[in-house]
Amino acid sequence: MARSGRKKRRGGASRSAGVGALALLLSAAALPAAVATPAEAPASAYGNAHAEHRPPGTGTTRLISVAADGGPADGASGNPVVSADGRVVAFTSQATNLVPGDTNGRADVFVRNLRTGKVQRVEDPLGPISSPALSAGGRYLAYTAQDGDTTAVVVRDLDTGGTERADADLPIGYENGGSPAISADGRTVAFLVEDTDPDTVGAQAVFLRDLRAKYPEQVSFPVSPDDDHRGFRAPSLSADGRKVAYQQVRGTPPRGDWSDVYVHDRATGGETQADTPHDGSPADGPATHPLLSFDGSTLAFDSAASNLVPGRDPNSSYNPFVRDLRTGKVRRIDAVLPGPEGVLSVDGVSADGSKLLLDTWPVHTTEDAEYLRDLRTGADILVSPDKDGRPANAVDARMDARARTVVFGGHDDAGFVTDDTNGVEDVFVRTVR
Repeated sequence: MARSGRKKRRGGASRSAGVGALALLLSAAALPAAVATPAEAPASAYGNAHAEHRPPGTGTTRLISVAADGGPADGASGNPVVSADGRVVAFTSQATNLVPGDTNGRADVFVRNLRTGKVQRVEDPLGPISSPALSAGGRYLAYTAQDGDTTAVVVRDLDTGGTERADADLPIGYENGGSPAISADGRTVAFLVEDTDPDTVGAQAVFLRDLRAKYPEQVSFPVSPDDDHRGFRAPSLSADGRKVAYQQVRGTPPRGDWSDVYVHDRATGGETQADTPHDGSPADGPATHPLLSFDGSTLAFDSAASNLVPGRDPNSSYNPFVRDLRTGKVRRIDAVLPGPEGVLSVDGVSADGSKLLLDTWPVHTTEDAEYLRDLRTGADILVSPDKDGRPANAVDARMDARARTVVFGGHDDAGFVTDDTNGVEDVFVRTVR
């Protein structure tokens, strides 16, 4: 499809989960304990920076995009991510009163320590920043910085304040890094890049850089104009940086099988297409949003294909799928009554791939909410209840590696906490018990 004018720059958040070698893996046993549940506070959004609501037996929801004085934020916040250990949350915000002295008049990233309540504002001299990603312990923050039509991938050490450009020294013909995913130790970053041809569409490669090395390496397969390539999306990285998952868009969405998901193994050099049907036939629908588990053993993704696994698709629409990268086995995730009904998509995967964070789309139901699915038992837990315990609409939900801390955006009408009336999207954290 022909395009006119200069290509559009990306600004969206990436979806990533932070692998392989046991010596480098921050296993579930090695991860720090989940954030402690604070003492019960009044069910009011403001007047207490840790205001919370606790529906019986289901956990705690807290508003965390609050002003420095405990009042309401004066601008919208969103795109939250949480560190693998569940202790640190990063999000973007237009608000000027989350910390004192925010006078730059643009969106920044804010990092909140859930144990101490400390909030740190991160700004970049290039311009507005977006698509934050955190290392396992929350010390390192990767993000996209934008200066007009130019973007860059930057890694910030939140302890020292030091920064490093991850997309520096790209090969000739590539520019404008974005949508980073970061390894557990903060040393390895995967990201998208564009090329210098103004007529191409979307990201033309996925690169990865070990910050100890001088040059980045291309981990996506090469494409040409004859491939009908429309861009790479959504890089995801295992905790040790060995495996990189990504999405390739081609053809003319939304018709046909316009997208596939791949996993690149840096140790072997192998490339695996993850959305292949069980019988070897072509997939009859697209696959999107790949998410690698922390240990790199599992890939979760969404697909509209009806033939990836045997049997009839109950909803004839999109479903989450889980692929065991060790065995190649693929499993479709369906709605299970009396849990969420309708069309599901996946927003997160636990460290070992045994739990999924699922978003319910109100296609066959009025519910639009987030659920935690235990794949071993089939049990669903509502993790985005309103203050009365009813399902409520969470935006851009993510979870930690243990599936104990869920972060999401939400609007006033969702009613996650009492007295949230500032009229803009806020960020909430849910501690799951």
